[in-house]
Amino acid sequence: MDRVVRRIPASRFPRMLGEWRDGEGTLARRLADAVEKAVYDGRLPLDAQLPAERLLADELGLARGTVAASYRILRAERLIVTRTGSGSTVSLPPRLHDRLSPWASDRGEAGRNGAPLDLTVAEPAAPFDELLQAVREATDTLPAALLGDAAGARRPSALHTGVADLYNAQGLTTDAGHLLLTSGADAALSLLSAAYLRSRSRVVLDSPTYPGALALFRGAGAELVSQPLTPTGWDLPALDRTLATARPSLTYLVTDFHNPTGLLMDEGDRTELGRRLSSHDTLVVFDETMRDLDLRGAAAAAPPPRLAARAGDRHIVYVGSLSKSLWPGLRVGWIRAHPDVVRRLAALPLAAALAPSPFDRLVAARLLERRQAVLDRRRVQLAHQRDHIAARLSVLPWCRFRVPQGGLSLWLELLDTDSRRLTDLAARHGLALTPGFHFSPDGALDRYLRIPFTLPPEALDTAVDRLTEAHAARDDAP
Repeated sequence: MDRVVRRIPASRFPRMLGEWRDGEGTLARRLADAVEKAVYDGRLPLDAQLPAERLLADELGLARGTVAASYRILRAERLIVTRTGSGSTVSLPPRLHDRLSPWASDRGEAGRNGAPLDLTVAEPAAPFDELLQAVREATDTLPAALLGDAAGARRPSALHTGVADLYNAQGLTTDAGHLLLTSGADAALSLLSAAYLRSRSRVVLDSPTYPGALALFRGAGAELVSQPLTPTGWDLPALDRTLATARPSLTYLVTDFHNPTGLLMDEGDRTELGRRLSSHDTLVVFDETMRDLDLRGAAAAAPPPRLAARAGDRHIVYVGSLSKSLWPGLRVGWIRAHPDVVRRLAALPLAAALAPSPFDRLVAARLLERRQAVLDRRRVQLAHQRDHIAARLSVLPWCRFRVPQGGLSLWLELLDTDSRRLTDLAARHGLALTPGFHFSPDGALDRYLRIPFTLPPEALDTAVDRLTEAHAARDDAP
């Protein structure tokens, strides 16, 4: 779909640019800076067509050569694109795309010039071009979607179809009846908690695990039972014993590029896990929000088949989301389960409140069409950033870690201090971190830190430098 071009009359430019003539540099440089500021402030929209050089020169009282020089500066900095016969349109330089998200990257300019650096958020950057196109296409289809909703149409949405296609392509037969759309993975876990947990219900979880799940299950009044991971993965006989003893209402597992360790359960262990789970009466929730973030390289095999691909079990539920794989700002997730489970969840009054908005569904469906291109680029970028920070951390004698096979973070073990103390010291050096106990069902893991690698390499260098300074200062701190 072609982008809509908005032509900006030369007569509007004096108001849009404001007072720009005073300052340093040539007039051409000052004009270019004023245009750049207007773009960043939103006064000059992306894809807007700038006036012809002669018209703008006349309006601003400048020589045409000055405006031409200013346009050359903007082209060199990739703030405008000039095409023969189409004029010059406003663009956004590729160097700024990674700053749109994660939000930690935006806050404090990712640690530049001594500004605070926030590593408490592990979220990838927005796929700017694909996202912008998806939003435009969704805007065009919104009226028809709203008319369909008003007419009471109950056909599966394009998003239902897109998500079902992902599961079918990976060997798990799925249609709209297997899916319940939610406003993110946390919303999906909230629905499952409402349906399956009561006060003092038991939930078995990996330790460490996703902190959001811990908060949601605690909020539901559940008793959390931890099953520690080993350095290399899951101790399935120990999990079997824990399930037999605890008899939990719900078991929550992250077997695909585990959050926060990046571990991946191999196919043999999945087969054994399926056999062991079959003897326990518990709802097993597999959190797959990291499943697409496979960083093993182009030659790596796809993640092993899901358990329900071999047995359509009413006790197995998959939770997915676009947050980590495509865009954190798009609050779209889902539950994939047996149709009986989906009907039970959809009947809850909470289901409507936790559903994604119509517009978010439309954008997500369009973005899914570009999923593979986004993932191919994202995996390369994340693997580069993972390897970059791993190389920096590997020379530090006071910590150790395993390079994760996927996901968004390193799970750093501290050998001579605890994470509470080091986190406090790091904050004094302008680095915000999440200590390990936040990932523990029982408040343990105080020798660990999660280190996301979602920021650009230069920001990761700053993070390692500040972490090293904080560690060196631990003996001098009160």
